Parts: sequence; C-alpha cells; structure tokens
Amino acid sequence: MTESNLPTRRSVVTAGAWSIPLVSLAVGVPMASASTTTAGFDLAIVGLQFGETLPLFTPDYTQRYSSYTPLSNFAVANFGDQPSPVEGFRASYTVDNELAVLDRVGYRVAGSTEPTYVDDVETIVTGTRTEYRWLVPVSVPVNESEDPMFPTGAVALVVESTVLLRYPNDAYDPEKLIGSRVSATSLAAETKTDNNVLQGVGKSDLEPASPYAAQTEATFETAPLGTGPARTSRPTSVKITSIGPRPLPASGSAVVRFDYRSTTAFSIANVRLNGAPTSAFLQTVTAPERQAWSSVQELLAELGAPLNAGDALEFDVVYDAPSLGGYDVPSTAGHVGFTPADNNDRDQRTTEFAYVYGVIPA
Repeated sequence: MTESNLPTRRSVVTAGAWSIPLVSLAVGVPMASASTTTAGFDLAIVGLQFGETLPLFTPDYTQRYSSYTPLSNFAVANFGDQPSPVEGFRASYTVDNELAVLDRVGYRVAGSTEPTYVDDVETIVTGTRTEYRWLVPVSVPVNESEDPMFPTGAVALVVESTVLLRYPNDAYDPEKLIGSRVSATSLAAETKTDNNVLQGVGKSDLEPASPYAAQTEATFETAPLGTGPARTSRPTSVKITSIGPRPLPASGSAVVRFDYRSTTAFSIANVRLNGAPTSAFLQTVTAPERQAWSSVQELLAELGAPLNAGDALEFDVVYDAPSLGGYDVPSTAGHVGFTPADNNDRDQRTTEFAYVYGVIPA
C-alpha cells in the first residue's frame, strides 16, 4: 500500500546528535570507512544507534527484552572525491509500525542549527513495516575528516516519531520486530552503494521476567512557608494502585516529598487497602536526613506486604503548624509515588504514572 502523506499523529521530538561514536548494540551493520576515497561521489550512512532503549515484555509477561525508538541520529556523508549531484538524494527510513510511527521528516545541512522539514513524503506499508521516503535536494560536499565517525559536510536525516509500545502497551511479540533501516539513494548513478544502507537490530536477547508497576494519584493543598508570604503545594492524600501482573514487592516504598518549611511535624495516617482500614502496610516509616542545601523533606513508608495487582493502597499525610521562620523564596512542589528497593530493578514496568506532582502556587 502506498500513501502520499504522513500520519497526522503528533509526537514528542526526539532529536539526538548524530556526530558522536557509534553504539554497536542497536546497529547491525558497521559504519562506512573513510580509509580509502572513492572516485566520484560516495554517499554513506553514518551515525549513532537507531534510538533510545525501549524496555518491553513478551505478551505473557514472562520474559523481557529491549527494542529501540527511531531518532534523528543518522547523516549522509560523502567519502568520494567529488561533491554529490545537486539534484540530491532520496532518503528512506523504515520502522516497525506497531512500535512507532514517523510524524515528520526532513534534513539538516552541515552548519545549520535548524532542520528543513519535508511535506512530500511517500509512505509504503508492508505488513508491520512502514517505509518513509523523501527527497533531500542538496549536494553533499566531500568529507575532509580523517575520522569516519566525524565526517565533515554530512547532511543529517531528521525524524520525529510517536512511540506506540510504551506503558501500558509494553507487551509485544518480539518475533515481529525487525529493526529500523536507513538508506540514501542518489538520483544520479553511484558507483559504490554498499555503504548506503544501515540495518538496525530489532530486539535484544530475551531474559526471564516478573514485571510489576504502580500508578499513583494524590490530592495536594496549598500551605504557607512559615510566617512569610511564600506558599507551597504539599500532598495530603495518596492512592497507589498495583498494576501488575506481579504484586508490588513488599520491599518497595511509598515516597512522600514536601517543603520542610511548611510544617514542624508530619506523619502518615489512616492507611486503607481497597477502602478498608489495614495494619498490614506502611508500618515502617522513615524520614531520611534532609540535605542542607535542599528544602525538600522526604518520607519513606515501606509497603511491608505485597500489593496484589488491582489492589489500591491509600493513606493520608498529616502536617502540624508551619515553621516559625518567615520565607519569601521559591518553593519546590511536593510529589509522591512508589519506588522499588532497587531503582534499577528491570522488572519494574516503565510508567510515567508512578509519581504525581503538585503545582507551585503562583
């Protein structure tokens, strides 16, 4: 199927620098070498890995692996002895279309800080693969660098994408992932073409997994900072829901952070499990020593028992009177969430909902 327009879905732009050393994990074909100069022009794809690491799980959530999101991390260099034709070249970027879609594409010539976006894009869908083709109507000058990782005059390929396989859509069949593919084809005949294509790796190796996730909701109140005019936002009630499939581990903790100047005492009270009072959770509460340079006070309340998938743990945060000092300074908004005992626990599903933040009063 061939379409003449890009999807209308917008994205958060992910544009990384391309002129830094290759990361081999996500790239299946080595970068072009500049050890010998090709007669005529010689376009070559150079650049970084195919994107940031995207943690995923198999559909039954028994194994985990990583794939990679599309980035603006590739450029077209010229390792020949003549500039490439002024008619330009056709860029191509192919993605696994159930992982991501490209919203906007273009290019950036060497020395420019702003990309040129292209409206005329050919979109070719073949099953779970989509290829985006567009014309880059510029000549690529001859590389003058001895280091193929940092070629001069290279034209960056710019892509903006929406990643589809993010929490809660973080389970996917790894066998369907092929990896991104980038190519550049001159409109004029080119003698050497074996370095015009770079094929990425679709996924990492599978590992055993037992994933879990938390979603946090909270109510915040505006409170004074001592006797001065400054105000802050601090949490008063918190709800942490276990998303599963595995229970939230008992060793994990609810985290409460607020501006210490808004109170002289604080505690956690009225703990409920699915709306009913409970004494099985949050029995161990600590207040780590505050850093002298920070106004943020932290409370850590260890769950103490596994929180099964679908269960909700609620509690209130109780404060005393404000401190006696007078403050007219900016405050840090309070926030709450769930943290595992090991912040690097790869079984924790990536979710932007694990923490929730208050808003600093105007």
